[in-house]
Formats: sequence, C-alpha cells, structure tokens
Amino acid sequence: MRDTLKREGLEGIEVLSAGIHALVGEEAPQAARRLLAERGIDLSRHRGRQLDRTLIDESDLILVMDRYQLAMIESLLPQAQGKVFLLRQFSPTGDQEIRDPFGDNAEAYQRCLSQIEETMPGVLERIRNHLPSSKKVNW
Repeated sequence: MRDTLKREGLEGIEVLSAGIHALVGEEAPQAARRLLAERGIDLSRHRGRQLDRTLIDESDLILVMDRYQLAMIESLLPQAQGKVFLLRQFSPTGDQEIRDPFGDNAEAYQRCLSQIEETMPGVLERIRNHLPSSKKVNW
C-alpha cells in the first residue's frame, strides 16, 4: 500500500499494518516476502503488530479482508463505523471477502495478492476523494 501511494504521488499519508490476531513481532510469512520481493517490495523489516483501540481511533481509513475483521473492529470501537471497509468493496467484483492465506501455500498468497491488487484503483480513488493529506490508513 505504501509503495502504491508513493508511486501515485500521494505523499504524507501514513500507512500502518496491524492484525486482530497478529503474531506480534514476527516477520511476514516467507511466501509473502518472496512474492512481494518479486515486485520490488522489501518486507524484511515488517513485523506483526496487534490492532488496538488507539490505532483504530487514530486511523482515518481501515481496510480489512473479511467480515469477521470488520465486525471485530466495529465491536471494539463502535465509532469506527464509517471508516472500516472490506478491501473488495473497492474492486469491480463488489464486497466479497479476501481469504487470509496465512499458513497456506504460495498459490494462496498469489491469489490473495491478485485480489488486493484489483482493489487498488478503487482504494486510491477513495483516498484521493475522502482523505486529506497527512492522514493514517490502517491496512
């Protein structure tokens, strides 16, 4: 996400990554690191981070992969409603879920990445039209 925003000239937007059941401090899975390295994205410094109330409250846009994540965030902090979205809501296919590939094979990671990539034009449009610069996107 950070690389996409930079490539599109959208500076000053802080991009964070956190999970509901994150393995705090752990590296991204090897399959994800390898796949993104093929696209010139280095995940070697990425570490798992737990999503908490502060991150939710401070974020202007929160993108999730499935309805469970959406419901958990909105139940943790009801005022997050309206800034939490399924990623696929921004794709031509509509508001379908993206299956988390954690622990699965390389093909599952590729499928997940393809689904995320198809959402990017819609996500970029949302950011351009609804977020002032210097805001936070939680990914």
